[in-house]
Amino acid sequence: MTKREPFFFWMALALIAIVVSGVSLVAFSRPGGPMATPLFLHFHGAVFLGWFVLLAFQAWLMGAGQAALHKRLGQASFTLAVAIVIVGYLVVRFAVHKPAMTIAGRPAIIGAVFPIWDIINFTIAYTLGLANKSNAAAHKRFMLCAAMLMIDPAMARLVFGLGLPGNLILVAELALFLALIVYDLVTRRRPHWASLVGLGLYAAAMAFKLNIGNFAWWPGLVKALFGLS
Repeated sequence: MTKREPFFFWMALALIAIVVSGVSLVAFSRPGGPMATPLFLHFHGAVFLGWFVLLAFQAWLMGAGQAALHKRLGQASFTLAVAIVIVGYLVVRFAVHKPAMTIAGRPAIIGAVFPIWDIINFTIAYTLGLANKSNAAAHKRFMLCAAMLMIDPAMARLVFGLGLPGNLILVAELALFLALIVYDLVTRRRPHWASLVGLGLYAAAMAFKLNIGNFAWWPGLVKALFGLS
C-alpha cells in the first residue's frame, strides 16, 4: 500500500501560490494590465500553471488513496511537461530575437541562461521521475524537484514585484529544497537520494547562471540554439 504523505500536496500548493503571486504582480503592474501581455505569453503561463495544478492534484489523489486515477492522469502530466519544454523554447527564442529585450536584467542573449537551464533541469528531473514510477518515494520527490527547479522565473517576479532584494530569490529557493531535506530527515532519518539529486541539479544550475558572464562561448551557443545570425 502506498504511503500517504500530505507534505507533497502542501508543497505543490505553496509552489502554485508563488507562481500565481509572482505572475500577477508583474502582469498588473504593467501599463494596460494583463491585457497588454502578448497572447502567446498567456498561453505559456497557462501551460506552466496547469502543470503545477496537476502536480498538486496528483499528490492529493495519492493522499486520498486514488492511485488508479493518479496513474491514468500521468499522460496529461506528460503532455503538459512536453508543452512546457516546447513553449519555453519558443518564448526564449522570441526574447533573444528582440535586441531590446532583457532576461533577468541582462541582455536576452546572456540572460537566456536562466530559462534554458530551468528547462534542462526540469526535463532531467521529470525524466528521472518517470524512470522511477515503480519507486514511489523517488518518483514523488523527482516530480516535486522538477517543479522547484523551474520556479525561478515566478520567484524572481514575486521578489522583485514586492520590492525585495534580489538575493532573496536564492534564499527562498534554497529554503524549498531545505524543506524537502528536513522532511526526509524527520521521516526517514536521512536525505533521500532523489532529494539530493534535485538539490545537486539546482546547485549546478545556480553556479552556472551566476557565472555566465565568464563564458565567452555562451552567446555563440545561444545564437546556434535559436537561429540567430
